[in-house]
Amino acid sequence: MKTSARKHQAGLSLVEMMVALAVGLLLTVSVSTILSGSLQIFRMQGENARIQESSRFLMDTLGRQITQAGYAAISTDYSDLKLGFTGTPISGEHGVVATRTGERKNGSDYLAVSFDANADCLGNASSSGTVRNEFFLNANEELVCASGGGTPEVLADGVEAFQVLYGVDADGDYSVERYDAQPADWSQVRTVRVCVVARAFSRGTSPTAQQYQDCSGVTRIAPDTRLRRVLGATFQLRNRGT
Repeated sequence: MKTSARKHQAGLSLVEMMVALAVGLLLTVSVSTILSGSLQIFRMQGENARIQESSRFLMDTLGRQITQAGYAAISTDYSDLKLGFTGTPISGEHGVVATRTGERKNGSDYLAVSFDANADCLGNASSSGTVRNEFFLNANEELVCASGGGTPEVLADGVEAFQVLYGVDADGDYSVERYDAQPADWSQVRTVRVCVVARAFSRGTSPTAQQYQDCSGVTRIAPDTRLRRVLGATFQLRNRGT
């Protein structure tokens, strides 16, 4: 008589189980690292895009305003006797001085642009036909525009620094000899150089504390891990000659 051999079900040994757990843990850590890196790259790209878009809009807006400084709406049908712009086309203040100091960030510059227009920088109608738009950085690190001393409106946020230099033509040959932070004679200003330092909202958008050159050309190390961009442009006052 044949006897059938008993089949025993074999389980995992302790060593096999430990190896499987180690491999699973390794895979979990690897996937988590890849996911974390992808999220970090996504955050950096998103913040970088926001900074570039906001800064480009800001520079375009300032450029349009500055190049119009001193524009005079002279009648083509000789209905009035106006022959030129009668106000002060460009003016400003370096650092914290008299104008709007209660609203401005400590140490930020102030710029005022005047020209003939039907509406100011906020879109409000101008009854006199002339606007005076003011640009400065407030205490919340927002670059704002105000017209005629009115309530400011935010143009761009996340701006750490706003610096303005003025190209001075001292000898009247329509060529800039130097750039001053506070010209003695505003009628000699031919160009305006604007610089801003824009930063990301979120910390950790830069792998380490970023090293960069500020608007004065000084090398600085950021106090946190937020991404920063320094942007500058020079604009000509077209109504001051070529």
